[in-house]
Amino acid sequence: MFASLATTVTGAAATATAAATSAAGVTASAEPTGLAAIVTTVVPSLVASALPSELTTTAPVSEMVVHVPLFYEVTAAFIGGLSGAVHADERRMDISGIVTLAIANALGGGIVRDVLLQKYGIAAFQHWWLLAAALLAALFGFFFSPLHRKLRGPFLYLDALSLGLFAVVGADKALSAGLNVIPAVLLGVITSVGGGMIRDVLCGETPQIMRPGTLSATAAVLGSSLYVFLVTYLNIVKPVALVVAAATTLTIRVLAVKRGWTTPTPVHLTTEPGRPWRIVRVDELDSARRDDSHEPAASEHSKGP
Repeated sequence: MFASLATTVTGAAATATAAATSAAGVTASAEPTGLAAIVTTVVPSLVASALPSELTTTAPVSEMVVHVPLFYEVTAAFIGGLSGAVHADERRMDISGIVTLAIANALGGGIVRDVLLQKYGIAAFQHWWLLAAALLAALFGFFFSPLHRKLRGPFLYLDALSLGLFAVVGADKALSAGLNVIPAVLLGVITSVGGGMIRDVLCGETPQIMRPGTLSATAAVLGSSLYVFLVTYLNIVKPVALVVAAATTLTIRVLAVKRGWTTPTPVHLTTEPGRPWRIVRVDELDSARRDDSHEPAASEHSKGP
């Protein structure tokens, strides 16, 4: 009996060993080789060896959460709320409209992000100082909106800083929730510019980020992507990645405003009699169509009786 039991146990152990060996072989074959191994393993290792040990980490991305200093977080919420309040004042809204647009512009992107994540709750409702900053911005915009227009220079830098901070915080929250790279970048952008989109929709306008403008959404995309790249690929510690990504977003946004960089508009391939294919910008095409629509009326007025 004992001999039979020993034989059974020995057979089961041999089977388990064979299965483990097979699984190890499958795992080894699944590991990246060649160029993929160089891109995913060798390059990050070289970067980590070239940088000081304080700048890199081996801890999983989801186990660390970046913390923006409270002063900057409140400032970003205030600047976003002030932008919404001024937007409402320019459209001659009353106090309720100013408060609504201030809250939507300051906190709308973060609320949409948290609703999509469905994991950490709504940050705007959990931290009273964010809502307080938005309400204070609404009050400031109600009484001192002309002052904001006179100080566009300083407010430009603060707005660009809040753009970068919101992009980083949104991307980091997505990474901490276990999402992949692309969803993290998208949630970073939504956090950064989603409030402005909600503000414009409430005003019955095409969202500003969907119109030709000075690279606000583009700066948010680049800043969010850079942060995700640094922490997931190069294993840079999150506080350093936050500073680099936010500074990059700020720089791109400010340079775009100062130098007049704008997002490209669509181009159409069109033909003209006797001419080869050429590229025509949509705004030029629309202008030509408007001129053509006025030609018959002009010719009629120029005719005699």
